[in-house]
Amino acid sequence: MTSEDKFWKEFGPRVDAMVARLRRAAGVRKSMSGGELDILAAAAMELLTITLANMPEPKRGERVRGLSTTMAADVAQKRERLEQKIPARRLDTPKRSA
Repeated sequence: MTSEDKFWKEFGPRVDAMVARLRRAAGVRKSMSGGELDILAAAAMELLTITLANMPEPKRGERVRGLSTTMAADVAQKRERLEQKIPARRLDTPKRSA
């Protein structure tokens, strides 16, 4: 078992619980406007950078090194799941107001 596997086994449930609390606190729901999503993304990036900045080395270096590739893969995977859940709606098409 790698150190990353040990990390996720130990902290995975705690991470899931924290994400659930943050989602409730932020009022994240299934349908959000583009502006709301921009604000939430900016707040999430600020929280992430502050959290990483407060980590001691070598943990900080390890997390930052794998961040961009891991984040890109996670975003693509979550996007795919969203598109499967909402097949009739084109997620990339802006909503038109009548």
